[in-house]
Amino acid sequence: MTTLERRYRRVLRLLPASYRQTWEEDMVATFLAGALPADPEDAEFMADYGRPDRSEVASVVRLAARLRLGGAGAPPRYAAWGEAVRRVALAGLLVHAVDALVGVGALLWLPQRFPELVAPDRMVTAWTLLGLGWVVAYLALLDGHPRVARLCAGLSLLPTVIAAAVDLVATGGAYLASHFVWLVVAAVPVLALAAFHRDAEPVRPRPWLVALPAGVVVISLVLLLTQRPGPSPLVDWPGLACVAVFAAALVHQLGRIAGRGGMTATWPIALVLLGVAALTLRVVTLLDHLQHTAPNPDQDTLLIAGLVECGLVLIVVLPLAVRAARSLRSLSADFRTAA
Repeated sequence: MTTLERRYRRVLRLLPASYRQTWEEDMVATFLAGALPADPEDAEFMADYGRPDRSEVASVVRLAARLRLGGAGAPPRYAAWGEAVRRVALAGLLVHAVDALVGVGALLWLPQRFPELVAPDRMVTAWTLLGLGWVVAYLALLDGHPRVARLCAGLSLLPTVIAAAVDLVATGGAYLASHFVWLVVAAVPVLALAAFHRDAEPVRPRPWLVALPAGVVVISLVLLLTQRPGPSPLVDWPGLACVAVFAAALVHQLGRIAGRGGMTATWPIALVLLGVAALTLRVVTLLDHLQHTAPNPDQDTLLIAGLVECGLVLIVVLPLAVRAARSLRSLSADFRTAA
């Protein structure tokens, strides 16, 4: 085996094993036929020192993503993962869209409810309005335009990155862990949009369209009832994320009891991924808050609330993780038996 062939086979390891068993030899032969020059000496040199072309590597990466995220012909295990990642993308964009719409509403009601606060300046207003790009991305995805959704989501993520960098500079590096986790969690749905490839199942838009105004109403009411001036809000976004995961898991369980569970592994995987993100965000932001905020009478209350929120997530995520693992093993076993 030549060095070039070995490198091609190494790249093909990105593909699922079941796919490689069927197509690896043909793919290697095709790649080598296109890479080796007609001149024998040049061909020998290329075989010993050549490397796969970047376009060929990129094509293998795209194929691997489609197969591992539920592309046509993918094993049931990868189909379940692909659908779960797509639901994570939808849920993440939904959270961003709700946050953007609630933020625009807050520009209107905050000055009326708390007249003592300084009115938002033009910069704050502009940054808030830029967040509406998340709404466009969400609606474009539901309308079957994933490329537009990826573009709008990527552009909408930039203000979040810039704001985090400005805050870090202004605070002298305090809350570094919180900012980092915020950025990672914010970027997860943008990265998860890769699961919306040409072989992906179309989205059923109706429930997700209903979820957008419902989420805006619920979150607006919660914030109206709980927000107050000061460094320690009674309810923050990490806490809301934990409660949302808990509520979604309960709804999923009720639907499963009613016989509307669908693919058994899909929602458990998605909820576990969302739960891990919410739990990480809650723990890191709570620790940073306790470390960098001056002691105040509300700290014990915030700590207890944070622990309760973590407990709610763990209560639902651990059983879902066990069920998801069992379902994935069952899908793999059934696929091997059928093969």
